[in-house]
Amino acid sequence: MSESYQVIARRYRPRQFSELVGQQHIVKTLTNAIESGRIGHAYLFVGPRGTGKTTVARLFAKALNAKGGPNAHPDDDDEIAKSIMNGSCMDVVEIDGASNRSIDEIRQLREDCQYAPAQCTYKIYIIDEVHSLTQDAFNALLKTLEEPPPHVKFIFATTEAHKVLGTITSRCQRFEFRPIPEELIAGHLAEIAKKEDISATPEALRSIARLANGGMRDAQSILDQMISFCGKKIDVSDVIGVYGLASEAQIEDMVGKMARGDYPAVVRGVDELVESGCDLYRALCDMQIYIRKAMIESFETGEKDFGGKSLSSEQMMRMLDVLQNAEKGLKNGLSEKANFEVALLKAVEQSRVRAINTLIRELDKLSTAPAEVQKKNSPSA
Repeated sequence: MSESYQVIARRYRPRQFSELVGQQHIVKTLTNAIESGRIGHAYLFVGPRGTGKTTVARLFAKALNAKGGPNAHPDDDDEIAKSIMNGSCMDVVEIDGASNRSIDEIRQLREDCQYAPAQCTYKIYIIDEVHSLTQDAFNALLKTLEEPPPHVKFIFATTEAHKVLGTITSRCQRFEFRPIPEELIAGHLAEIAKKEDISATPEALRSIARLANGGMRDAQSILDQMISFCGKKIDVSDVIGVYGLASEAQIEDMVGKMARGDYPAVVRGVDELVESGCDLYRALCDMQIYIRKAMIESFETGEKDFGGKSLSSEQMMRMLDVLQNAEKGLKNGLSEKANFEVALLKAVEQSRVRAINTLIRELDKLSTAPAEVQKKNSPSA
């Protein structure tokens, strides 16, 4: 019987801090803490899903329990290091806060903390989705968290930091995990594709990175699915077809129609997106990204050209405001398509409306201009 297939996200999980993509501010801080011996007793990792929280927790546990003492560059071939990374180490306990959320589980954890580690230097508890713990469970954890035994370290991970009690947060060193930039995700996917002997176009990898919304794990899972669908060759049209993405050309064309204020063309463009099976919510998000990028580029010149029609920075800001407000309501109501059309048409309308403060400034200029001309032409001048 052949070995079971291991998904890309697990097969290419980083084994050293140096292999981590993104989150360099966290890597640097933890590395310096290990090398200087300034190791805290509790850490809180906060950030969106798939950005490396659990991976960094394991790497940190591996570094703290490295052979010969804490080491930021532990030996990958060490048996304890291997057991920590594959989740079988007795002294590195990973707990799912969502399914072990009651006070009984935390009381058991408090009792276990009193025993010395069996194999390692430190006994480390990694609690994922810590915000799911009950109020009583949080309270039971407080005393241990404030004065833990010297051989115990806690690492908490959460996607919803606002749900974690302030009394817990104040006892931890907090690390913010940021969404990983698309170019870094696409670059890492290209390395994986090369190792897997997969031919994937740069446009296809960029599209996968867009879909991942800053999460490396999501990007790797999407790549895995695309390999299953396409085999050894992945093109951008395959990604667009499977996930209902609007192509970069479609997004550019639609924004151009909006910039020109061509209402019938905008409606026809929406029909084309729907007929091609496009995910309208994703298209709305991609249009915002495109307009935001154009707006930033316009800050130097004051405007941006969209196929013969220029929009000012102010006009693009108003378009973005309408599109952002439309996100929540897009899937509500009778028709997602109708809501999408209305959002785009409202954005066009707002881009053509002149802000009242701009009009006041222009009127001020007009009212002062005749007085200046009269003063200039007076005999005493």
